[in-house]
Amino acid sequence: MNGFRHRFPQYGTIGLAILLLMETAVFCAQTDALPNLPWWLITSCATPVCWWAYILIVDAGIYRRRGTSLLTDRRASLVVQCILSVAFWCLFEAYNRVMPGWRYLNLPSDLSLRLLGYAISFATIMPGLFLTCELLQSYEFLAFARLPRFRWGRGLLIASVAIGVIFVIAPPFMPKHVRGYLWAFVWLGWFLLLEPFNYWRGAQSIYRDWEHGDWSRTLQLLAAGAICGFLWEFWNMWAYTKWVYVFPHGQSVKYFEMPLVGFLGFLPFALEYFVMFHFIASSFTRHDTLEI
Repeated sequence: MNGFRHRFPQYGTIGLAILLLMETAVFCAQTDALPNLPWWLITSCATPVCWWAYILIVDAGIYRRRGTSLLTDRRASLVVQCILSVAFWCLFEAYNRVMPGWRYLNLPSDLSLRLLGYAISFATIMPGLFLTCELLQSYEFLAFARLPRFRWGRGLLIASVAIGVIFVIAPPFMPKHVRGYLWAFVWLGWFLLLEPFNYWRGAQSIYRDWEHGDWSRTLQLLAAGAICGFLWEFWNMWAYTKWVYVFPHGQSVKYFEMPLVGFLGFLPFALEYFVMFHFIASSFTRHDTLEI
């Protein structure tokens, strides 16, 4: 689909305004403009505010191109995505407790405010990734990426599950001094573990795409992971409340706070969230709840 066929929704304009205002606040905080204003307080929520603004903007862009979008026609799916997004990221936070990869700075001292901030922030991850992918698809980005077809045998699928089990279970139990080097296994492990079940159940499946020789959705999700990773680190860098990375390798070469080698993890992370979403969704419904 080419060109704009529908109006740009008002909530998209609101998102643009919010994003512009927050970026202005971040700039003022960094340059010490108007020093009497409490910029640190405003920018303490910079990252989630920017992300919710981004979600509004991207969803509005999708509606303008397609005449349908998550916020206009699939709000129930948005709620589900937000809930699962928080739940899935809490899983990775549990990994982070035993194999430290990042830590947060300048968190609120009040526990209830801190938990609320976590929920609001973590809820943006899945909608941000999926909407970015959907926007890319509306432009037919890499829509014709094809490779030869092949058949997934039962042995290959079982091997994927077995390798996935090892990848998701082993890293936290490795010697403490090597755990920080093993995040790549975590980002790949849940994909390898759960994707065969999506294939067997007849749910949306990356493996089935590959079986049909269709790599377009895979590459679109990888691109969405890269775009969102860029934005996550960009908006995080100058926020007052932020995260920094503490895993032991690649710290000498960074993209903002993220060691460049770690940035590669954003690509499979998008595939992982897609697979995890459909693993849960296919357990409760046969209806597709994603447009990507």
